[in-house]
Amino acid sequence: MGIGDQWPYHADPDTGEWTTTEDGDWCGGHWVECLRIAGELNGDKSLIEEARDRAEKLRPYLERDDQFRGHRFYYSAARLWATTGDQAMRTLALAAAYAMRSMAMPVNGAMPIGCQVQVKSTTLASRNIVAVDNVHPNIRLDWWAFKETGDKVFETGSKQHLDVTIRDFIREDGSTVEFIDYDPVTGDIRSEFTLLGAHDESCWSRGQAWAIAGYLRAWSEFGDTRYREAAIKLFDYWWDNVGEDRVPPWDFKDPALPDAPVDTSASAIVVEQLARMAIDPDTPADTRPYVDRLEPMLEGLCQHMTPMTENDGRPDGMIIDGCFNQPKVFANRHELIWSTAYTLMALYYLERGCAPC
Repeated sequence: MGIGDQWPYHADPDTGEWTTTEDGDWCGGHWVECLRIAGELNGDKSLIEEARDRAEKLRPYLERDDQFRGHRFYYSAARLWATTGDQAMRTLALAAAYAMRSMAMPVNGAMPIGCQVQVKSTTLASRNIVAVDNVHPNIRLDWWAFKETGDKVFETGSKQHLDVTIRDFIREDGSTVEFIDYDPVTGDIRSEFTLLGAHDESCWSRGQAWAIAGYLRAWSEFGDTRYREAAIKLFDYWWDNVGEDRVPPWDFKDPALPDAPVDTSASAIVVEQLARMAIDPDTPADTRPYVDRLEPMLEGLCQHMTPMTENDGRPDGMIIDGCFNQPKVFANRHELIWSTAYTLMALYYLERGCAPC
């Protein structure tokens, strides 16, 4: 089914029919990158042009106080600049990077979710609430912008956020808190809670995945021991509770386990970062035992890709069993656009032997 000018969001696991949005919601940048990759691999310039046009359509969200601006403009404008040399895309990505950096909380340097954060299945928004996710979407542009400009604000700012997350979000056992509400004056923790997890002491696997991928990237970028230790602690918790060739449950501490949905999108997030490290000649040598987890994880993810049987009549290449929002039973066994995007990115890196930026 074609989507026209709409943006794909999640697809029915039985029919493959996409539910779409008018603006891409939080993951519009992921669709832009899918179009760019497809255009490059197929030699189809029209898809790359569509990717650019859609990146321009995201421009109104440049000043939106939203943690997902990092994803929205890194996967669209920054990567289009890196692969096409379009100066307008560089300018757009840099504007987004500086706008994102201005979100940092003065009291502790942490990056909040924002008072205009956009996710259709949730209603939470605040400049005092920080999510475990934010070591991924909030500082995705920092890595690129620091290399692009040399401006230390991106290095210093990202490290401040990474350090706050280590201090406050990673539990002793390696699991993670989803949200923390901070006092904006003192920086004290007012509450810890979940919105997408099973209960406030649980461990939402997609949040764990964002954290794993974020600290693996920080380890690669900075080589700091503290980021290495955080990445290992987070990833070992995952590995010990999942196994090498399976995708995780949607929440590692759901009382309903083992009879609970899994989340392929969580696996795809980690797989993308591992693939990036696998092809990067500058990846630290001591990451190898963790990079070696890529192959079994990718094989496990592909076990959820259609066709799954000889008589499977669904469209080819659907990655089903993504769990968007289990507490609301919202798209909880579906193909999710970011699952597709991260899996495509991983395969693209391995095919090309490089990542755009």
